[in-house]
Amino acid sequence: MSVPQTCAQEDVSNQRFRDLMSMVCGPVVIVTTAEGTEPAGTTVSAFTSLSLQPRLIMLALDRRSRLLARLRRTRRFGVNILDAAQSELATLFATKREDKFAGVEWSDRAGLPYLHGSPGWAECAVESLMPGGDHVIVVGRVDDLEYQPCQPLIYADRNFGVHSRLS
Repeated sequence: MSVPQTCAQEDVSNQRFRDLMSMVCGPVVIVTTAEGTEPAGTTVSAFTSLSLQPRLIMLALDRRSRLLARLRRTRRFGVNILDAAQSELATLFATKREDKFAGVEWSDRAGLPYLHGSPGWAECAVESLMPGGDHVIVVGRVDDLEYQPCQPLIYADRNFGVHSRLS
């Protein structure tokens, strides 16, 4: 067994922090919104449930994110929870491309883009936006949802994967 590496605060580099956090599994979702008929979306792995009463979720977006700028204006967003077979879709929406929706099957649900094949969907309203370092923490109220059981896509060790149960 190897001895864990420790370091003082001043010795913690961004890369070492990234390496540490790569050990934490996270769900993979695509957050979407629309202004008029123009859809927008991005892949997010910093996503979690926050509260049951009221139904709240929490996610983090980079302060420079174009999607965040739109959420500030629209105050609404959709969360597409991805299935294990949707890693290519997650990779596409993780890019900075403008045309992420080109060739992707999607439809309008309550004025928000729903990505076909996503087994989980939540329609959300922005409850609050809070500073979080170089990100903004978005708290959303879940106004409607749909889901079907699936093997959800996760992100860990800088790779997409699935959860495996230990016997």
